[in-house]
Amino acid sequence: MKSKIQKKEELKNISEKLAKSKLTALTSFARAGEKGLNVAEMRQLKRDMRGVEADYIVAKKTIIQRALKDAPSINGSVGMAFSYGDPFAAAKQLYQFAKKHVALKLFGAYMDGQYIDEAKFLEIAKLPTKEILIGRLVGMLSYPLRGLAVTLDQIAKQHG
Repeated sequence: MKSKIQKKEELKNISEKLAKSKLTALTSFARAGEKGLNVAEMRQLKRDMRGVEADYIVAKKTIIQRALKDAPSINGSVGMAFSYGDPFAAAKQLYQFAKKHVALKLFGAYMDGQYIDEAKFLEIAKLPTKEILIGRLVGMLSYPLRGLAVTLDQIAKQHG
């Protein structure tokens, strides 16, 4: 059991991470009566999150509720993911990990100071990456120009 000083230090640490974070996701990695994530899977999750400029920590529910004034009720052992880079990449990484490891349950997240529920969080996580969206946009923009070029080429061949 942690001392009061350790708990205050943990609350301060979480509050600092919240201030820097662009996205803070709430998860549960073990629930009563179910097999949770083992140590190796937890290490892999933390490693995967670091790859997208994010941290994953485990904290007591009471400390999380003090740090987040309007935290939702969560069953099981609680983890928090803090994204300091692209929030969409972190959401996607959590979602991909949760698909492979059913013990990880996503509850929602805080983004731009607003709480988003699980359904909206999953919508964000399922969005294509920024690079794919840019590629699609370029394709949509270039399609009419390509059609015009082909049409003009055909006209030139007929009159030439």
